[in-house]
Amino acid sequence: MKKNLKIINLKKIKNLNSLLLIIILLSFVHLFDGFENTFKILIRPYETRMQLTHGYCQNESYGFYSDVVKKFQINKYKVYQENYDGYPLFRGFFYKKKTQFDEEFYLLLNSDKQKTSEFISVEGVKINTNKLELVFNKKNCYLFKKK
Repeated sequence: MKKNLKIINLKKIKNLNSLLLIIILLSFVHLFDGFENTFKILIRPYETRMQLTHGYCQNESYGFYSDVVKKFQINKYKVYQENYDGYPLFRGFFYKKKTQFDEEFYLLLNSDKQKTSEFISVEGVKINTNKLELVFNKKNCYLFKKK
């Protein structure tokens, strides 16, 4: 008789532990909006999620960078970039290992003005703006090409 009581008690304890674990997991999922976030990930396309998180011409300017890569295939060439708000660059998302050096592009993100002065600093290099031509811009993001 005593053996049966011990087995029953152990089974009850295991069931209580399992129930407690499930309650804790559901609490964390609810606390961090897990169900809503999963729904948003399933419904929204990747590009839309990236633009909502990283901005079009604000923050890291993912949307502008993505558009420029699609329209002008700049990831095939040497591209100098500068984000004037201090955010990291998205070079790694669009990087191609074999780049051509016959054309040079300059990507200015979150810049106050198209050409602030005769010389601008891009990746620590001073560049004469008179030797650049504007290829594309939206809001405060600019793509220049060396003449």
